[in-house]
Amino acid sequence: MQITPEKLIQYITWYATEQGEILTPIRLVKFLYLADLFYARTFHGETLTKWPWKFVHYGPFCGEALQAIENATKTGLIESITYESKFDEEEHFLYKCHLEKDHPLHEILPISVTAPLENAIKRWGGDTYQLLDYVYFETEPMEEVRFRDLLDFNKAKKTEIITSIEMKPLPKEKINKAKEAIQKLKNSFLTSSEKSNVVLPIYDNIYHSALEIMDESELAEVSGYAEIAFEKG
Repeated sequence: MQITPEKLIQYITWYATEQGEILTPIRLVKFLYLADLFYARTFHGETLTKWPWKFVHYGPFCGEALQAIENATKTGLIESITYESKFDEEEHFLYKCHLEKDHPLHEILPISVTAPLENAIKRWGGDTYQLLDYVYFETEPMEEVRFRDLLDFNKAKKTEIITSIEMKPLPKEKINKAKEAIQKLKNSFLTSSEKSNVVLPIYDNIYHSALEIMDESELAEVSGYAEIAFEKG
């Protein structure tokens, strides 16, 4: 079976649907980037799609991804769902895919690709914020790049295989001491938290609205300059 970008899109969308998630365009694009990254980690910088990914739109982006998603929709590989946004009058889409059996790429691709990709879809298939945080700050091609730079997948680091270690059972006396130490640490933390002025994050309506707007933003190449201001304090 030839691994085309459209088939890769179908595989990602199918797996997300199996997990109960319907993908927005921005999440689907980022999962395509991760598929290329995980493949590059195994095959010395080579990617599945051969696309020229850039640091453009919410991190890794390329116009070829949007064209491939459109092709996959037109050929019936995935299903698009149109919905109305409460933020504008534009058409917006979500993507899903139902298959009667497992997708062939689940078996064709090496487990070094499918395992981390499927894990990423499980974790962030419905969480744009955490997915963007991961691709921005924890993927090698995004390290030390500037806006509109091409991403270098030769930076991809091969995942180390951790061999299993036989663990000897702990004596009951040591287990009890460990439990006591954990309880003391817990009590100490609770006490210090009550005395401190720790400000916890607020996940209010404004926060959730911002994520919705981000998901519904048009994905397109942009030009210009970006400025980041840091407030001292």
